[in-house]
Amino acid sequence: MARFLLHLDIGEDFHAGSKAMKDCETVLTKKNYRLLRIHRCEKAKGILGKIQNELQFFKFFSLKKEDTLVVQHPLYIGTRYMKWMHNAKKWKGYKVIFIIHDLESLRKMFKEFGELFQKLDHLMYETGDVFIVHNSKMAEYLIEQNGVDRKKIVCLEVFDYLTDAKPESEKEKEAADIVIAGNLDEKKSGYIYGLAQVCPNLKINLYGIHYKSEKTVENLQHQGAYPPDILPGKMSGKFGLVWDGQKTETCAGSTGEYVKYNNPHKVSLYIASEKPILIWKEAALAGFVEENKIGISIENLADLEAVLGRITEEQYADMKENIRKMAEAVRTGDFMRRAIEKAEQIQSQG
Repeated sequence: MARFLLHLDIGEDFHAGSKAMKDCETVLTKKNYRLLRIHRCEKAKGILGKIQNELQFFKFFSLKKEDTLVVQHPLYIGTRYMKWMHNAKKWKGYKVIFIIHDLESLRKMFKEFGELFQKLDHLMYETGDVFIVHNSKMAEYLIEQNGVDRKKIVCLEVFDYLTDAKPESEKEKEAADIVIAGNLDEKKSGYIYGLAQVCPNLKINLYGIHYKSEKTVENLQHQGAYPPDILPGKMSGKFGLVWDGQKTETCAGSTGEYVKYNNPHKVSLYIASEKPILIWKEAALAGFVEENKIGISIENLADLEAVLGRITEEQYADMKENIRKMAEAVRTGDFMRRAIEKAEQIQSQG
């Protein structure tokens, strides 16, 4: 019996999404998974180029009945690879475990590709033997809306964030009150541009790309963008904020609604950076944050100043200690390691 991880050779792109996939790959290769490499040439032109790309999919037929293939979902290369995999699996009889990074049919961020993502996600449901999902909310969505067997689902809890960079010790009284990291584009994170108005007395540090500097105000400081692997050692602030959408009152719009189901990668970043977390009360990970006592949930960003004002030094110290303990697990891949071991156990019994 051999275990394989599908690896797509298509180029490098240093953003949060690609880091999550690379981290999963690192964890699995350390568990002796072999890479099943699919080489894609996006610049291939004409019939010959299309044939070269299509021939790569024959590798799905190289696996044997007793083998296991792990696939990170989605791969943004259309639906052909999934159809080949589906047919190869039916022919050869091997098992397929999907690690779900995003459900684009649920996120609805790329509306012009809505039909394509619907097909891609449903092909995944038809093909997979086990599904590693973000959390219990996403699990219920797969069960209730897509008919996936509950016994085939493993909840990750939170993504890992592999890094050797540890946060530098800082004087908490001199640190910013809040850090926000990620894609700072106004279309995705419009709430940022209204945050200074509803929280005029809080110092906020921003880290990431696509920030519009002409909208900077005194208590909102853009500290630059860093590669994901070193970012945990660069962020300065007491709390990490998890919010999305255009409004400060609530997480709204397609990206805001998606927070009810997904694990934002910035949660993992904040844990790895040992920053207690402030998260929207209706977010899927709000329960995880509060149950593990690594932060607090909030309903409206206008409440931030009052909420932070009520936190005692002792309460903050407890949150810091709890998140330090969890940080070691996240930085070394414990969550994915446990999830894949559960998935392997399920597929072996199937």
